[in-house]
Amino acid sequence: MLKKLITALVAVSAPAFAQDLEGNDTASNWKVTHFERFGIFLSSCDERMEGDVLNQRCYVRYVDVFSPQPEFGAQFFFIVNGEDGPEVDFGMEPGTLFGPNGFRIEDMGGDLWRTRRPGCLTGLSCTFEGEDATALLQSMEDGDAFRFTFRDRHGNAQDLTWPLAGFSDAMADFAAQSELRGL
Repeated sequence: MLKKLITALVAVSAPAFAQDLEGNDTASNWKVTHFERFGIFLSSCDERMEGDVLNQRCYVRYVDVFSPQPEFGAQFFFIVNGEDGPEVDFGMEPGTLFGPNGFRIEDMGGDLWRTRRPGCLTGLSCTFEGEDATALLQSMEDGDAFRFTFRDRHGNAQDLTWPLAGFSDAMADFAAQSELRGL
């Protein structure tokens, strides 16, 4: 049941990654060609035929279902290949509210990185591209944990810690698999 719930959440929350050929939000006919776990992070690749063209993609992801029913809550993270390098996307449910320091990367010495982007702090669009993505990803490789302190859409206080052990290996695998496929 939980596996189906996570699959449904990812499909609904990330339509750019889970649309069929008609644009419907579904996993459709993607075939997994690579799947490797590094700590909490998954490095995956899949493919499908679109007419006569083979469409391939690779990504790193993590889905955190932090609250079960009846007050379900989840947050997800994706890294994909963008036009200017990696793109990083966080998905939070509408109604999620972070404090000004609630979205951060920590190490033993304190905070390495944080965002105060309104979209990220309010559960709206939270995507990093270009130099912003590069800085975020480097901090994830250097840090110990990604911390999220917020009120979920039900008004409940949440304090999530995502350990970053294995993240560097996930990124190396993502880069190698993307290069192998010419992405």
